[in-house]
Amino acid sequence: MINKLKLLTATAVLTLLSACGGGGGGVSGPVASTESFSLTKMWANMLTTPSTNNVTISGTSNGVPVTGSGTNTISGLSAGTFESMPAQKQTQTIAVSLVLNGQTIPVNEKIDTWVDSNNTPKGESGGDDYIVVSALGTLPTAARINDSGNLFTANRYASSTKAVLRGTRTASYLVEADTASTALVSLIIEDKNTSNVTTNKSTQQLRITPTGTFTRIKETSVEGTTTLTFTY
Repeated sequence: MINKLKLLTATAVLTLLSACGGGGGGVSGPVASTESFSLTKMWANMLTTPSTNNVTISGTSNGVPVTGSGTNTISGLSAGTFESMPAQKQTQTIAVSLVLNGQTIPVNEKIDTWVDSNNTPKGESGGDDYIVVSALGTLPTAARINDSGNLFTANRYASSTKAVLRGTRTASYLVEADTASTALVSLIIEDKNTSNVTTNKSTQQLRITPTGTFTRIKETSVEGTTTLTFTY
């Protein structure tokens, strides 16, 4: 599933606010590459490439500046069981510190993303929501600039018992111009509550090559009055 760093940190900012009570010019524009880009290979590489990424955080919440830094460590795949079926999981370990109104709040959590043996998304556990994929889209093997589509739709539950439905999650992608030999891919998550009202929208941006090699660029999360950007 898509990186949930922004969701956890935005929640931490809102918690802290409750406790407190309160670029240069001259750069040429993007080039629309005529290459095709394998998003299926990009997705496979994202799942199987372990990494530890340093991140810096900036943004605002209720008009108050927020800064921070930390690490986002992502594992490769390991065998496990999800929804009583054999599956593979990728573990994401988030360790960041936020500074707001002169106060520091740590965010530390582990999240498991679950896929099957074909790298098909199945769900997510360990975070604020227990997520189960209900419908799948298709990632193209030869995407071009301005292509877009759906990755999956999922249900969000309060726990693995699935007794309380919190809403839905949709994940989609958008391919945009970058250079003659690369493209920018945005992976977009939108969470809605049971009244179908958007509660969070976040975008992870990656730079990719035609063969699916990727570089993490940034992530942006918008949740209520909180807007945070995570730069790798």
